[in-house]
Amino acid sequence: MSATDPSPETRWAQVLAAFGAGIVGAAHVGKVPAAIPALRAEFALDLVTAGWVVSIFSATGILFGMAAGLLSDRLGQRRIAVAGLLLLAAGSALGALAESGLTLLWTRFAEGMGYIVAVVAAPSIIAQAAAPADRRLAIGLWGGFMPAGMGSMLIAAPFLQPSIGWRGSWAVMAGLTLIWAGIMAWAFREDAGRAAASALPEHPWRNMRITLKARGPWLLALCFGCYTLPWLALMVWLPTFIVEQRGLPVRLAAWLTVAAVLINLPGNILGGWLSHRQVARGLVLAVAGAAIVTAGPLIYLEILPDAGRFAVCLLYSFIVGVVPAIVLGAAPWFAPGPGQIATTNGLIVQGSHLGMLSGPPVAAAVVGLFGGWQGGAVVFAACGLGVLFFAALIYREERRLAVLQGSSDRGPAK
Repeated sequence: MSATDPSPETRWAQVLAAFGAGIVGAAHVGKVPAAIPALRAEFALDLVTAGWVVSIFSATGILFGMAAGLLSDRLGQRRIAVAGLLLLAAGSALGALAESGLTLLWTRFAEGMGYIVAVVAAPSIIAQAAAPADRRLAIGLWGGFMPAGMGSMLIAAPFLQPSIGWRGSWAVMAGLTLIWAGIMAWAFREDAGRAAASALPEHPWRNMRITLKARGPWLLALCFGCYTLPWLALMVWLPTFIVEQRGLPVRLAAWLTVAAVLINLPGNILGGWLSHRQVARGLVLAVAGAAIVTAGPLIYLEILPDAGRFAVCLLYSFIVGVVPAIVLGAAPWFAPGPGQIATTNGLIVQGSHLGMLSGPPVAAAVVGLFGGWQGGAVVFAACGLGVLFFAALIYREERRLAVLQGSSDRGPAK
């Protein structure tokens, strides 16, 4: 989050409007998994190409994460967030009219552009709207936008698609996103002049260079990517696995996936609480890495009965839920200085979206290479080891920064 002027009191309507923008954006990720069977049938998509329907949404995060942060600071977070929602709505509406797989991919890219702009702007909006006493709580609320939005759409999709099809789901999401853009504009109606008069960043490209030269932002971004890759891959392909490999009904598969996604949310809350209790971030991330390595074989190999494998899915998703809260909350501490906090957040978003982009197609490719879903265990092992590696480096960086600051818990960059 960028440095902000203290608010005398928390403007909760604005906090909730920004949080809702993240939820709406994440719902555009959640609308795809239940639609994959229909998309594959209509457009004759293979498993890898279907994975790109999910992952192309994240390509813009990799390409434009830091740039979106700079643009948000320069033009104002409120207007940029509203513009992002409008673009997201337009992409979804055009996707509902797609006549080919290629056209659908392009509309998903447009959706991704809108999404990244909105979610990069939202944390700064929340920080500006929250009073100092409420800022930890407000930012902690933001950490749960992905499971809340994705899970909500996974719940709704099984009811929407049998009656209105995947195209109807796309159209409904376009309408809801357009409505939320209006809600955001209403929530910030009194701040329009203030947003236009906000100070411009003095040296945006210099801030970017400083951020890219620092160790801390890179460690957070790469660790986040190692978390998002296996988590999103599992949640995207879980309905397909349950239906095609276990022979269970589509609606039951959707509900089981919803449970696995939503249980990530209390993990986010736990991560925020551990951060508030000043537990070393590197240690918390190491526990998450160990959970990823351990869960892979138990989920993908024929070691446990189906009920046991699903229980491992739930436990895994809960434990690794600490990662977003720890990583996103660490940006002010690991940024080179106050002028680089926004670009640090942008780099973290890019790392996250690198994992989101590559997760579904990489998992699909490895499954194809191994000739079965047991290949997913390899993906989990590699990513879990990556989280453990970066957790160790983050722990060392924490200790180094603590010595520099003369405190066991380094405060935000000053």
